[in-house]
Amino acid sequence: RHGTRCAGEVAATANNSHCTVGIAFNAKIGGVRMLDGDVTDMVEAKSLSLNPQHIHIYSASWGPDDDGKTVDGPASLARQAF
Repeated sequence: RHGTRCAGEVAATANNSHCTVGIAFNAKIGGVRMLDGDVTDMVEAKSLSLNPQHIHIYSASWGPDDDGKTVDGPASLARQAF
């Protein structure tokens, strides 16, 4: 749900009935299912590498593991995919 809401805020069309416009209101939205099993560095890298010619905005809305003190980031394969 969080990723869908974020995408809607980014790509909300102009002149809609929700009193908002996205910062990239001409953007198209797509999704990649990657949360149906273990989310590994390889899974993230493959997801981020899918059809890069069609992608302008990336969102890590699935979120890294954080413990409140440390903010986790992408591992080496996912960083290479970016």
